Amino acid sequence: NRQLANYDTDYGALKRQAEAEYAPTYALEQDALDARLAQQTTEAQNQQAALSRTYDRQRREMNELYDQSAARLNNTLNARGLGRSSLTATQGAYLEGQRGQSIADINRAEADDIAAINSRIAQLTDETARSRKTLASNYARQLENRINQLRSGNQSTAVSLQLQIAALQQQGYEAYQDWLLRDRAQSLDEEEYRQRYSLNKEKSASGSTASSGSTASSGSTASSTAAQASGGEKKANISNEVGDALSGLIRSTANRLKTALSSLTGSLKAKLL
Repeated sequence: NRQLANYDTDYGALKRQAEAEYAPTYALEQDALDARLAQQTTEAQNQQAALSRTYDRQRREMNELYDQSAARLNNTLNARGLGRSSLTATQGAYLEGQRGQSIADINRAEADDIAAINSRIAQLTDETARSRKTLASNYARQLENRINQLRSGNQSTAVSLQLQIAALQQQGYEAYQDWLLRDRAQSLDEEEYRQRYSLNKEKSASGSTASSGSTASSGSTASSTAAQASGGEKKANISNEVGDALSGLIRSTANRLKTALSSLTGSLKAKLL
């Protein structure tokens, strides 16, 4: 009965036992997903920062090139005496237009790269969310399978222990039945001994009276013998009544115990199946 307490079939208790087995691994897997997402996000952000520095350098270099081109153009036109002509203004405007287009190209390329990195970060976040959902689903399934496994094992063990209890009760019943039979036999032996001892004592007393020369009539002798026979018959009847009562008690007790044990064994076997 004390061992039965170690094989609980309560769902809450079994769930706590299953969680104690699987929760540490589940927590580690969750932490691994979070750590991987954090690492990948950091790498993407570092890549984005590096691209920003690269595009800043490209813009700076592009401006320097156009500044140099504008300076050379002005020097050339001034050398030819055209510094104040409309050609200078036209060429200068053209260079600034080219500068603007080049810078715009650099800005577009940077924006595209940043958008791609942000999209990658969002994709990593979505993938991690799906992985966490799958992980949670697998964890719940593992818990349920483990709970069912524990319940099945505990039920089988509990039924086995209960069958052992029933077997011990059967042994106790059989031992009690044997004790009743021995007690009855002993009672009958003692009764028979008392009858025989009483009979011998009376015969001894009768023989002693005859040898002393007392005049015992045949009528009194016959009367004494009849009294002894009547007393023995009464004792035999009492013994038989006691035996019948004990037999009835044993049969009644046996029937009750057999009925209870049969019901318990049937119930336990049904649970095991």
